Amino acid sequence: NAFVIDAGHGGYDFGITYGNESEKDICLNLAKDLGAVLSKKGRKIFYTHKVDQFVSIEDRIHLVNQKKPDIFISLHLSGTPNFVLYTPKFEEQEPEEITEYYSLSSRQRKYVSKSKAFSEFIGRSIKEEFESEVIYREMPLPLLNSTGSPCVLIELPSPKFVTYDAQMTEKFVNAIINGFINPDHGTKP
Repeated sequence: NAFVIDAGHGGYDFGITYGNESEKDICLNLAKDLGAVLSKKGRKIFYTHKVDQFVSIEDRIHLVNQKKPDIFISLHLSGTPNFVLYTPKFEEQEPEEITEYYSLSSRQRKYVSKSKAFSEFIGRSIKEEFESEVIYREMPLPLLNSTGSPCVLIELPSPKFVTYDAQMTEKFVNAIINGFINPDHGTKP
């Protein structure tokens, strides 16, 4: 299985900041740790960036569509104490916008149900690992709607509520990996 892991923000785009912590740094560290563990388990890993640099949404989309991974995961922080999982959503378009819109979004349309399934697996696993609620949202985000692979954008709790130390990182990485390797856990027969 191939993964593309995207750390949200980067370079001059800090994302959410709290004290001296920034979303771009926390997400980059989590992305690299997640990738390292998956790679030890024999998965092929690509990153949208491995160092602190700005990468445009277009470039991120281009990379995902070039690599065609089994799953694309984008990591972000929320401003809340919650985990929020986003999957693609397609709005009904005005007729004149359809052709332009459809050429981009048609890539993702055939993966929407897979994206939702992955989101549920990961969500169950996060809920189990952290004993916390998980919020699911469908949003027409260009980063998700324009990628031709199953995808999920994960927002982790704000550093205002959670300390992103080695223990937290390990729990998060475990939750994601369990969501893939063990998709049926947490479901009662």
